Amino acid sequence: MLKPGAPQPQRLDLLRAILRLHVAADRNDILATIQSDAEFLDLPSGGVLFKQGEMTDDVYFVLSGRLRASVDDGRGGMRVLGEIGRGESIGELALFTGEPRSATIVALRDSSVVKVTRETLDRALKKDPQIGISMTQIVIERFRRSERERQNPVVPVNICLLPVTLGVDTIGFANRLREARASDARPITIVTPAEIAERFGTNAEKPAWHRYGAVASYIDQIEARSGAVYLIAEPRDCAWTRFCLQYADEVLLLADANAPPALSNIEAELLDCDHPVSIARQTLVLLHRADVRSPTGTARWLNERPKALRHFHIRPELTRDIARLARIVSGRGVGLVLAGGGARGFAHVGVYRALEEAGIDVDIVGGTSIGALMGMCVAFDRSADKFDTAAKKAFLMHPAGNITGDYNYLPMISLIKGRRTREALAQAIVDAAGLPIDTEDTWKTLFVIASDFTTASEAVLSRGELARNVVASYAIPGALPPTFIGGHMMFDGATFNNFPVDAMIRARAGKIIGVDLAIEGRQSFNLSEAPGTWALLRDRLRPRAKRLYPLPSLPEIMVSSSFISSIARQQTMCKLVDLLFQPRIADVGLLEWRRYDDIVAAGYAHAKDVLGKMSEEELAKFR
Repeated sequence: MLKPGAPQPQRLDLLRAILRLHVAADRNDILATIQSDAEFLDLPSGGVLFKQGEMTDDVYFVLSGRLRASVDDGRGGMRVLGEIGRGESIGELALFTGEPRSATIVALRDSSVVKVTRETLDRALKKDPQIGISMTQIVIERFRRSERERQNPVVPVNICLLPVTLGVDTIGFANRLREARASDARPITIVTPAEIAERFGTNAEKPAWHRYGAVASYIDQIEARSGAVYLIAEPRDCAWTRFCLQYADEVLLLADANAPPALSNIEAELLDCDHPVSIARQTLVLLHRADVRSPTGTARWLNERPKALRHFHIRPELTRDIARLARIVSGRGVGLVLAGGGARGFAHVGVYRALEEAGIDVDIVGGTSIGALMGMCVAFDRSADKFDTAAKKAFLMHPAGNITGDYNYLPMISLIKGRRTREALAQAIVDAAGLPIDTEDTWKTLFVIASDFTTASEAVLSRGELARNVVASYAIPGALPPTFIGGHMMFDGATFNNFPVDAMIRARAGKIIGVDLAIEGRQSFNLSEAPGTWALLRDRLRPRAKRLYPLPSLPEIMVSSSFISSIARQQTMCKLVDLLFQPRIADVGLLEWRRYDDIVAAGYAHAKDVLGKMSEEELAKFR
């Protein structure tokens, strides 16, 4: 519900500064006219400013807080367009067009806005037409942002750190996060319960604690001069904890990973209830000891918290883990996207080694087909040396030999049985984690792409059995048997999306590194028709250099055909990455696993060349 707010001197000064920015007017008489007619409004978390389709044409300016714009997706849900923060304006389009509101605007946290009516702005425009030009430029720029294929992730400013298990050192954790962001242009401020109690007391009945009262004014002042504000909540229902939740852009739920995963009392009372005090994004942060080999049982935590949109595994004692979380919450998380390409995927190992040597860490990983398998190795948070050893063992050291050599002599559903690949994958997971784990148990956030035969659509797999999901991502139609997940039949993700940069964008990575394995210039064949079976058999007995029919094998044809439909999309995805590697390994067959060392070396050499041409300033954007 909208509530009139009091125009205190601080709010008037802030409104004046915002008006100067938006209407570009230096005339005090115009600013005074707008200010005198402006109406100050307060919205609680979840409050609606206006709804899509409403016939209103007032303009609003955000003094504090954050609001979300969304539109009806036509399927009974809402599609988020973006967020609006302090100092931004809302509603100019209806002012110019007279058409209904194009989006619904909801307060993500307690927010204060100023309403300026059309009549007031019309009077200002008559005095200075330049105001109209300034506001038109704002509308045009907003349209340009919405039309960009890649939107930058929304960066939270006020972050509530809420401990949901016993024994969490919330203030110490906040200090470590702040240290990891020491190089930020603007300072990170930590606000503790003790500081607030000393200034304002703890009596929730006092005026200072009323919504938009003295406590809110104090935090507003801190927010105005800070790059981010860490609000340290208490693990109990009190005035300060409620304030932190109501005033947060994002809530980090801090939990000891060894504790029972059930909802804490504070979560049940204030967040996971019919009328939550906050609709801000919830992120589960599971805290582990430094000597833990691998997280396990994450699904139980997530099942208890369906509103938690993402989760992270953090070892607070490890600087690199803290740095990873700090990058992600500040909108600078580094995503690595690995394309499919059969044996050419070994190039991912070489690229990863070059990134490690350049001091570039990865926070989120996504891949398709062999890119999914290699992405899994990255998500285990192992060094390039261990990554190399694991990949080599999986593909070159199977007891039966060729990892894809277990052919079906009566191929009813697939040419290859796939037992060897599944065994090698399962062993690789046990070697890294100590036991079979789920996708949500990896140290770094991981998703893989599969093709859902049941719905004829792309499937982004980020939860459930890790081995099953990765197998589904590389199950080449006709070559390998499909995987069944929840009644859906899954095949190789390359059919729909061989280079899932768009999925990484949706994962809110700030910087995206991509390894594209597409070959420029496909092989041509000087043949009028395909030779017969016996002719091909005789030809295969000849040395490779003397063969008359340099045709790919049936499994290779199947692998290649799975990529064809997504080639155009892959080219589009290449334009959306911040750092692109395209190692060219055209003379390698898609199933030539024995060329491992050559392919890794080619990927490494290419990546070193690309990175070597970048300046330290350019490299720093990924660190």
